[in-house]
Amino acid sequence: LGLDMKSKDKLTDTFGGPFTDKPASSEPNYHIPMCYYMNPPALKTGHLSKFTLEILFYIFYAMPKDVLQAYSAQELYSREWRYHVDLKLWFKRAAPGDGVDLSDGSAKYIYFDFQTWDRRHFSGNVQQIVGGFLSEDDIRVKFPSS
Repeated sequence: LGLDMKSKDKLTDTFGGPFTDKPASSEPNYHIPMCYYMNPPALKTGHLSKFTLEILFYIFYAMPKDVLQAYSAQELYSREWRYHVDLKLWFKRAAPGDGVDLSDGSAKYIYFDFQTWDRRHFSGNVQQIVGGFLSEDDIRVKFPSS
C-alpha cells in the first residue's frame, strides 16, 4: 500500500483508503443541492387549525417557551381541551365518540397521556380536576401593548 509505518504522522491524514493512491483530503468531494440552502416557509398560526391533535400536542410538549407552544395551547382550547395546572395534563369532557361509557349521565373526562402518546379515560375524582383548569383568558396569546 506504500505506507510508511515508521512515520510519526497520523495515518488518517495521509491514507486515502485501500483502493486509491491519493492521500485523504480534508474536505469531502460532494455537491449539496441548492434546495438545502433555502429557508423553509414560515409556519402561520392559521395552519394550526388544520393539524391533528397529536401534532398540536407535539408542538405543545416539544417546544417549551416558544410562541408556537402558546398558539397550540390556544388551538387545543378551541377544540374543547383544557389544561390542568397541577397535573400538567390536557383534559376534555368525554363525548360519545371517545369510547367512554356515558350511560350513567355523569360527567366523564379523557386526558392526553404524553408518555404513551394516547388519549385515556380519566378514572379519578372529576370534581377535583375541574377547579385546576386554566381559564380561557390565561390560554389566549397576548401581545405587549406599545
